[in-house]
Amino acid sequence: MSEKISSTRLSSARRPILWGWLRRPWLAVFLFAGVLMALLGASGQGDRDGDKVVAANDTADRESPHPTPADPRSANYNQWRTNEPGEYRRYNQRASLLQRGKGVYAKYCVGCHGANGDGQGPASVRLITKPRDFTKGIYKFRSTDSGSLPLESDLHRTIANGLSRVSMPAFPLMPEQEKVAVIEYIKSFYPDWEKEKNNRKIVSIPTAPQDLDKQERVLRGRIVYLAMQCGKCHGSDGAGTGATQTEYTDAWGNPQKPLNFTRGSLKGGDNPEDIFRTFHTGLRSIMPGYGGVTLAAVNIETFESQKSYLREGELEQLDPYLESFPKTASEVFTQMDESQRQQLVKRNSWDLVAYVLSLQQKFSTAQAVLGQPRSVPRSDLNGETP
Repeated sequence: MSEKISSTRLSSARRPILWGWLRRPWLAVFLFAGVLMALLGASGQGDRDGDKVVAANDTADRESPHPTPADPRSANYNQWRTNEPGEYRRYNQRASLLQRGKGVYAKYCVGCHGANGDGQGPASVRLITKPRDFTKGIYKFRSTDSGSLPLESDLHRTIANGLSRVSMPAFPLMPEQEKVAVIEYIKSFYPDWEKEKNNRKIVSIPTAPQDLDKQERVLRGRIVYLAMQCGKCHGSDGAGTGATQTEYTDAWGNPQKPLNFTRGSLKGGDNPEDIFRTFHTGLRSIMPGYGGVTLAAVNIETFESQKSYLREGELEQLDPYLESFPKTASEVFTQMDESQRQQLVKRNSWDLVAYVLSLQQKFSTAQAVLGQPRSVPRSDLNGETP
């Protein structure tokens, strides 16, 4: 009996507490809200602590010396990332670009051009045409005059298109950001780039006319070719026949031979604008640039001094077009005004381009695969496939 009473009293003692919770729901809500606020407060303190750590790291990042392009540390150095201008007080976009370009160069270029950019990579000993030495600041393929550094767009074109007849491949699928970065890194090999870049003289390259395949242009171009004595290096036929200057040494000390216009693609490109650019800018150290004075001065007198290069019966073919040229060089500069001379330069330039294009030969697929293909000059095709 006493046990029963005790149990009843215990139950009745607990009941008011339980009934109190049930009869006062606001109390439960109040306690739940308190627990939730306590948890949120702890989380907020953790975030504030984390913010302090990030702020401390940012301060250290600002105050610590930034790596340079010559930094021996990895290109993936965790502080070296691209940031928006102004995010860090010591932000340097070019240095960041150089660091990225170093990685691209190590991936694609170092095998031939060497770690120091001097053209002494491990593959260079096996190449006939040696890789470019970037440390000298001398470049063949430019849209600037013969004594100037190239434009960044010139380096971009060489990377994207490659160079025919040599071991410089094209990288058309390289991401644009990587091209820009590696160009910046290549420039850094020449210590005077920043000092000399403002002295660059750009050679204007106009759009090619649409009549370069016309016989009149090709034959006038033949006259220009001979009058400018191109045959001394490239031969009377553009293939080296009768050439007297057949070997020379370039600025890097490597032996060179004049280009055969009739075989393969041209190094600087096969587009008419590419050929025009090469004539006007030259290939530094091996071929001079032919500016306005030289091209304007093409005349009958200088052409006749090169008659020995003519094929049998060719003079009669060219004779009708000789009348469109001045008789002597003095006539160009004493009887023509500047506007007339510029018109003559433009015409002679594109006539010469037309002639060089006519020298390129085409082969059918079967002829190329089966060997010893029969060459067919462009000018003999008359629009037909050989």
